[in-house]
Amino acid sequence: MRPRAVFFDLDDTLIDRAGAFSRYVDTLVSRYLSLLPEARRAEAVAWMHAVDERGGASRSAFCQQVTKAFPCLGLTPDALWEDMASRLPLLVQEDAGVCDWVASVARCRPVAVVSNGSARVQRTKLARAGLAEVLPDVFLSGEVGASKPDARIFEAALAHVGRSPEEVLHVGDDPARDVVGAARLGMATCWVSHGRPWPSALPPPMFTVECIPSRIDDIAGVLTRWT
Repeated sequence: MRPRAVFFDLDDTLIDRAGAFSRYVDTLVSRYLSLLPEARRAEAVAWMHAVDERGGASRSAFCQQVTKAFPCLGLTPDALWEDMASRLPLLVQEDAGVCDWVASVARCRPVAVVSNGSARVQRTKLARAGLAEVLPDVFLSGEVGASKPDARIFEAALAHVGRSPEEVLHVGDDPARDVVGAARLGMATCWVSHGRPWPSALPPPMFTVECIPSRIDDIAGVLTRWT
């Protein structure tokens, strides 16, 4: 079966959200925690990365935990979220190789973004990554009203491109939200592992690549094999 459409997650799939988050945490510490001893600042950075769970933690829970752990920030959870929502997307960096490759894929078949997150944050990331014009078809949980792995967000994208699930490959980094969520509908799946082991309790993906930025040949090979 040839993939007649390809859906991509956004964070840590097409863009390096982990890198942007790291840069955001560094600026947060320099703005608010610069008076802490250097070792304590390093501990704070490591702890925030752990609490963030590569973006898997809810933003509400993350902001509540950070502001509780570091009252010296002087921020409420809502204020921290506003700071993060306005600053982190601007720290996303463009990868010309990813943009060119996605554009080449989109010339052959429909390509869409299926991502959890708000329109304000995710669309800014797309623009900063140079992908907004390349990928005009975007389905965000904040706009659709359903978050992966809920079938409704995938179904909205499927209806838009006019494809049945078995004709579509979904690529994403979250085992449950991306891979299991898409597979339940009958879509082919590709997991972006970032070197992590696959959770043994979950049914495995059809394909696995370590990352997309800097490893375009790997994901290009997946499309070749699937074809």
